[in-house]
Amino acid sequence: MNKRILVTGASSGIGTATARAIVASGGSVALMARSADALSELAAELGERAVAVPADVTDADTLDDALAVVENELGGLDGVVNAAGVVRPGGIDRTGPDDWKAMFDVNVLGLLNVTHAALPLLRDNDVSDVINISSMSGRRRASVAMTIYSATKFAVHVISDGLREELADDQVRVTVISPGYVQTPIFDDVSDDALRTRYQDALEKSGLEPSAVADQVVHALDQPAGVNLIEIALLSTGQ
Repeated sequence: MNKRILVTGASSGIGTATARAIVASGGSVALMARSADALSELAAELGERAVAVPADVTDADTLDDALAVVENELGGLDGVVNAAGVVRPGGIDRTGPDDWKAMFDVNVLGLLNVTHAALPLLRDNDVSDVINISSMSGRRRASVAMTIYSATKFAVHVISDGLREELADDQVRVTVISPGYVQTPIFDDVSDDALRTRYQDALEKSGLEPSAVADQVVHALDQPAGVNLIEIALLSTGQ
């Protein structure tokens, strides 16, 4: 796969696994996240076909400059994998506006910000891809504690559906990847001890390996021209 792909959320979890899978498949990656140190380490691991581009997906004003770096380093861009995401579980009563804003800023507006900034480069190809990492929580609400997170992931599905139609004439394909539990550190910063432990235990017991999700991203990127996988939904057999 000789493609140049921007991966957000590349400093951990699904983003890191996706970057590794793309490089292992012959592609090149631009690694985007806020943690410059983590990105530098991953870029050093992946070698000459990886470039670190530290940026905050919620800061739209900085992303044009970040994409200019991507274009300069990779010579263009064939796809974006929007893997950045945060969760603040607890339902409406046990969370507040700061929590809701954090989730919508990263999971929804961050996806829009990066995709919008990348479109000029994506349109400059015969075929390009936007792959949005959603969740099974974007297909049905899993629990009260995940209500607001689920709302952000439902939004990813609707936005992806609209983008698919909007960008069809430009040969930009849009695919949603919807995993269930995945063994990532997404719950590690949850302040509520009981909720953090509850979800960390669930991920350890029945979560997919991040590499399983990454393999589906590569599968979508590898589709021939004229084929657009709309959604890939997956669970571990333990869930």
